[in-house]
Amino acid sequence: MSTLILYAGKYGSTEKCVDTLKKSLTGPIETINLNRDIPPNVSPYNKVIIGGSIYFGQFQKASKQFCVDNLDLLKQKKIGLFMCCGNPENINQYMVEAFPAELLEHAVIKDCFGGELERNKMKFFDKLITGMILKSAQKSGKPSPEILWDSVTRFSEKMNLA
Repeated sequence: MSTLILYAGKYGSTEKCVDTLKKSLTGPIETINLNRDIPPNVSPYNKVIIGGSIYFGQFQKASKQFCVDNLDLLKQKKIGLFMCCGNPENINQYMVEAFPAELLEHAVIKDCFGGELERNKMKFFDKLITGMILKSAQKSGKPSPEILWDSVTRFSEKMNLA
């Protein structure tokens, strides 16, 4: 069973999660960064995993558009959907806003992999905004965003069984 992982991210956290996910999945696996590469035809793949990061409250446009453009074909595949997000408590809302309802309903698994803020990779404006967000979160007692590796593991286990 071949698997295609399509994703889009901004500063590297999503790619880290995809790399870990790829190592945990069985069978031939291809990964495509939708912000950088042209996606292949999904017809030859048995399973398709689509994900991306939430960036200032919005899901990555490339991942969102791919789902809309390929909805009918994707509904014929075993689908996994994931998001990297520093606010996992909002994940259901983000999923509904990002993915077509038919695809959400069809998916084998939907999950949040958490997220991290790699400020050393950010542009000035993004550093400034994320600095303010982190300060506010610390004042209210919220933990710093982190990747939820257990979620990545659960996701891969479920996709391997699909």
